[in-house]
Amino acid sequence: MEIREITPGGNESLARALLAVQHAAYAVEAAIIGDDRIPPLHETLDEVRAAPLRWLGAFQEDRLVGAIGWSEDESVVDIDRLVVDPGAHRRGVGRALVGGVLASAGHRRVVVATGRDNRPARGLYEGLGFVRTGEVEVVPGLWITQYAHPPTAQSAKDGASDRADRSGPPDWDEALAPRQRALLRRWLPGATVVRDHSWGLVATSVIEVVCAGSRFIVKAGGADDRHIERELYAHRHWLRPWTDRGRAPVLVHGSAEDQLLVTRYLPGVLVLGTGHADQPDTYRQAGELLALLHAQSAVVDDDYERRENERSLAWLDRPHRIAASTVARLRAEIADWPTPPATLVPTHGDWQPRNWLVHDGIVSIIDFGRAALRPALSDFARLAVQDFRRDPRLETAFLDGYGIDPREAGAWYRTQVRAAIGTAAWAHQVGDESFEAQGHRMLAEVLAAT
Repeated sequence: MEIREITPGGNESLARALLAVQHAAYAVEAAIIGDDRIPPLHETLDEVRAAPLRWLGAFQEDRLVGAIGWSEDESVVDIDRLVVDPGAHRRGVGRALVGGVLASAGHRRVVVATGRDNRPARGLYEGLGFVRTGEVEVVPGLWITQYAHPPTAQSAKDGASDRADRSGPPDWDEALAPRQRALLRRWLPGATVVRDHSWGLVATSVIEVVCAGSRFIVKAGGADDRHIERELYAHRHWLRPWTDRGRAPVLVHGSAEDQLLVTRYLPGVLVLGTGHADQPDTYRQAGELLALLHAQSAVVDDDYERRENERSLAWLDRPHRIAASTVARLRAEIADWPTPPATLVPTHGDWQPRNWLVHDGIVSIIDFGRAALRPALSDFARLAVQDFRRDPRLETAFLDGYGIDPREAGAWYRTQVRAAIGTAAWAHQVGDESFEAQGHRMLAEVLAAT
């Protein structure tokens, strides 16, 4: 992803791309807050081009996937709008754009407002250090929450030099715990931050750094994080079929105790949000790679199905917005499900285009924080409700690469229901409204098919 300044007023094709992203982004917000009285949702091309704003754009392979517009004076930077293509959600686009504005603000205060009920946006701003300053009813029944970010410089006197110091990427002191910083400085002495790839909904920081002319990816987890431990296990036990082929990042350093790992940088762009996400060859390669992962080992677990049933029931005991009638039906169904022995293999746990890179036409894999022993069919779940659903050619190509279809009907149904419950409940808990909506759609579709 590349962040750069844009001028939609002087470029009609860019303005049209910006308007399309803006309309799509605000349509999601309108659905979240239950109100479409959002002025940018209804702007015309001429209005976007005439807006008296400075702009940064986020690009993936020269495709605009997000933008931020703001006005400014000598003391205040006022973020007017932040828009991200829904197809690029949860990949750090919004965080990177806001970070770019904060980095350029220097000694000035940064202010922004968003819908009071837009929890994903509020979580993003609060996670970046913005403080709530008030609420305003802008039209009857439509409330916005106002935020401010304090000046980043020590004083206005130091403003010019501070802007120079902060015009580049953020320092990792803001993202890592003290013991993680100390360990990282031993592992990569003199390293500098290039880019923050974190996506903001969980307490895992993902930072690209340069040390002695080489690029690395640093991942750091919070105190309760389990993803780093899983990722380290995957790197040490399961990724050799991919790393030997240059199709996954190579582990350089890792400490489960300190929730920290370093891998070599793997070149490429995310498949998600690019034309590669619509190409059958992408899915054929992904199927081939998944088959290599699954083929390494297999164990029979007599208790797996029972444990998974209990996990699904536990999700239903936590906060969620699944309808009470649906919850009652799910509890009754799960109680009647069989619990046969299950064959478990190494799985990725989040197998979909947002975790695939492509470089010179070659697909590779990232993000192993959900890796675990599971039935092979579990790695088909995300693709089935997203990519296979929209284009059957992608499913055909994927199965051609994988070699067989492991989705036995009964086990596949149970897997789909569990995935839908977990998606709807987890996304609700972290405030990801669009992903929560996907979970509810998954539930409705799988239950309607029975």
